[in-house]
Amino acid sequence: MYGLCFAVVLLAPAAMLLVGLMWKISPPPYRSKGLAYSTELTQRDPDAWKLAHRHCARLWLRIGLISGVASTALLLLFRENYDAFWVWLIVGQMALFCVSVFMIDILLKSKFGGDKL
Repeated sequence: MYGLCFAVVLLAPAAMLLVGLMWKISPPPYRSKGLAYSTELTQRDPDAWKLAHRHCARLWLRIGLISGVASTALLLLFRENYDAFWVWLIVGQMALFCVSVFMIDILLKSKFGGDKL
């Protein structure tokens, strides 16, 4: 059961690293469908689209790396008691993901005047 919990805890950091790396190497084209940071503001301004994906890539690479290393260390250090906190690690990772999305949104609104929507 420990191995399954370990794998589940590392899913979110791995996904953030993967998407961050994909967008760093090749960001999605403007107004593309599928895996993209698509909001009303990024849909109407190509510069906002580029900025959002550039900053998301950097931020998600960092958050994925830091949360993955921290989660791995905690699961290894407290292996005997992993069942008491592994879900909380996932909750923390999701909170970091949500905060990162809000940070990108605030950045876009400050640079491109999202209050005019």
